[in-house]
Amino acid sequence: MADSLPVASALKVAVAAEMVYQLVGSNMSSPQTAELNAPARAGTINKWVTLTNFEAAAWIIGLALLDRSWWWIVGGGLALIGMYFKYKYAISSGLKNGGQPTESY
Repeated sequence: MADSLPVASALKVAVAAEMVYQLVGSNMSSPQTAELNAPARAGTINKWVTLTNFEAAAWIIGLALLDRSWWWIVGGGLALIGMYFKYKYAISSGLKNGGQPTESY
């Protein structure tokens, strides 16, 4: 039992660090670009966010079934809900406020 404690602690540190990297990456680039390019790409962005959320939900449900634990659904569900609303807000803001797009049309 004592041997597994350092590994479990190391995994917690690694998971927490990865969570920060993923949150910064997913919150800074994609929603910001979606907002700037919303006038031209809102439909496409919505389509791919929806498809990605379905794929992520399938993985989360699969992990929960394999592990027989609801914790996967708690963490994954919170992340899915958060990203859904971030993209929804980014697209809405982009359609209302415009901004300098990152692409040429």
